Amino acid sequence: MSASRVVLLSPHFDDVPLSLGQSLTDGVLSQHEVTVVVVFSRTNWTRWFHPTPSGPRTWASSRWRRLEEAVAGRRFGYRVVTLGLPEWMLRTGRSDLTSLLDPTADVAGDPVVDQILDRVAGLVGTADAVAACAAIGHHVDHQVVREVGARLVDDGVPDVAFYEDRPYAALVPPPELDAGVDWLARRLDREVVSVPVSGPVGSRLHRRLRRTYPSQIDELFVTAMSTDEAAGAVERVLLPDGPAGIWPPADPAR
Repeated sequence: MSASRVVLLSPHFDDVPLSLGQSLTDGVLSQHEVTVVVVFSRTNWTRWFHPTPSGPRTWASSRWRRLEEAVAGRRFGYRVVTLGLPEWMLRTGRSDLTSLLDPTADVAGDPVVDQILDRVAGLVGTADAVAACAAIGHHVDHQVVREVGARLVDDGVPDVAFYEDRPYAALVPPPELDAGVDWLARRLDREVVSVPVSGPVGSRLHRRLRRTYPSQIDELFVTAMSTDEAAGAVERVLLPDGPAGIWPPADPAR
């Protein structure tokens, strides 16, 4: 099988390796040419300090995280493209977690969705497959990127998938994962199936992630990784209209 060109839309630095690292290592994505597009690459979020208005800390943390992503690209075998847009906390000046993780946020009307679509049009137009996040956990930036993926489906872009976001997917109850499938099915007005794109995630992957992203891996991430290992979890994508292109056949067992 010849390698296909795959574009993965990542809300922030680290989201793709956290969510699809095993697939990139030895699963479905390891067989293809992958470009990771980091949408909100202006960031001030680290485990050492929290977002503040734009200033030296924003530049320094964005630069640090860009360097981490460059390391991730080498370790996981993908090319990195950044769009330079500010994350939610910098766009709004807010830091309350209730709003940040609001499942009722009206992201469909957010003008940043159209900005993203304009900036990724060239990459998507030459890709054989695209994946956006499924916004498991309801982070507003993830909801925005999910809406971008939904718009691509609306526009007839073929082979668009939605990956389960980690660490959230490891920590939410199964009904919330099912709710992600249901949301997409309603939004897109079509059947959505969940398929595995990796074998079980393991400690070797998690050690690599911890070394790659020292600014991000806090106790929440460590807990999620331990949960995944104990459960023998696999990485999964949600597919409108079923498997096609690079995406494998459906597996009825979650």
